[in-house]
Parts: sequence; C-alpha cells; structure tokens
Amino acid sequence: MFQMRKATPADIPALCAVYFSAFANTTVGRQVFPPSSEAARAFWIESLTRELPDPSFEFLVTTARASDGAAEQVVGYAKWARPGTPIETPPPAEAWPQDGDPELAVAFFGGLAAAHRRIMDGRPHWYLELIGVRAEWMGKGAASEMMRWGVERADADGLPCFLEATPNGRGMYEKYGFRVVGQQEFESPAGRVVDFYMLREAKVREM
Repeated sequence: MFQMRKATPADIPALCAVYFSAFANTTVGRQVFPPSSEAARAFWIESLTRELPDPSFEFLVTTARASDGAAEQVVGYAKWARPGTPIETPPPAEAWPQDGDPELAVAFFGGLAAAHRRIMDGRPHWYLELIGVRAEWMGKGAASEMMRWGVERADADGLPCFLEATPNGRGMYEKYGFRVVGQQEFESPAGRVVDFYMLREAKVREM
C-alpha cells in the first residue's frame, strides 16, 4: 500500500499539507500555526524550501494510491537530523506567524531545544525532528518505514536516537524501543501542553 522515498522540492506543498492535517488537533499546532492562516503556510513553505537541500537533514515521504487507482499521494513525511547537526535555538517571536501565538512558539520550541541539549549533552545521535501523517491515514502503518529507516541507520552507526513525542504518539515510539527520559508541561491560554523527551539506545547485533 505504501511506498517510501526521499522528498523532492516538488513535494513541498504536500509536506505543508501533511503538517497541517497531522497536527491540527494539537494545542501547539492550532495556536502557533492556525490552519486557516496564510502566514503559517508561508512559514512552512519557506522553512521546507530552505532545509530540504541541507545535507544535515534527511526528508522522507510516504506515498499511497487510493483504491480507485488515483495518482500517488504524499500521506506522510519525516525529518531526520544526522549526527552532528547543531541544536538550534528557535527564532524570536517576530519570526513566527503573527496571527498565531508567537510567544507560545518561543516558549514551547525553546523548551524543546534546551532539553534536547541537556539530555544529549554533546553525544552524537540521530534526531527525529518531525514525523507526521495525514489524519485520514493515521493508524494504518504509513509512518512505519520512515521510523525504521532512521533507527536502522542509528543502529548501524552505533548511536542513540532522540525525539519529542505528544501523548498520542508516545506509544508508537515505545514500540521502536524509545523510552521516556523527561517531559515538558505547561499551561497555555489554549490549554495544557505536554511533550515527552524520548531516547533510544543503539541495538548492536551480536556476532
């Protein structure tokens, strides 16, 4: 049903659509990047256009065809950061979509970056910065190949993997060997925000 491949510049509008579908029901997704916001879409288009050619990142897409044989559709994507990629501090409030909640963006993403640095403490690692699947394809295995791609490379390198997970996503990551090593929790005007920091140590094959 699903096929995985590297993302191309032609996929950028579809990647943007995946993000808005996948994260529309999260507090951060709704508040920082309102689904109806042209500024939010422009933010994602610019970010993807800038980062897709960067060799520090691996952008993967999962595609599927509808049962009626319709054209290939991008139903999910992942962004893996290679070992050694700098953990960047998020931009200031004025850089985020102004019809969203820039202050929440700075607090949330700033907290993630600070915890990422603290937990990994300079250790080389693979980082799953983002993985998302369109809402109508969730729970059908669309993310599986993109997850396996990253953890297999981490195992081959003998390196850990790090990610942040929503409460809904935590269970899937635990199936791949990740464990919770911390969490971020705070109250925003739009509701409670909880994110888990998860780590997976490399699995070394015995000779």
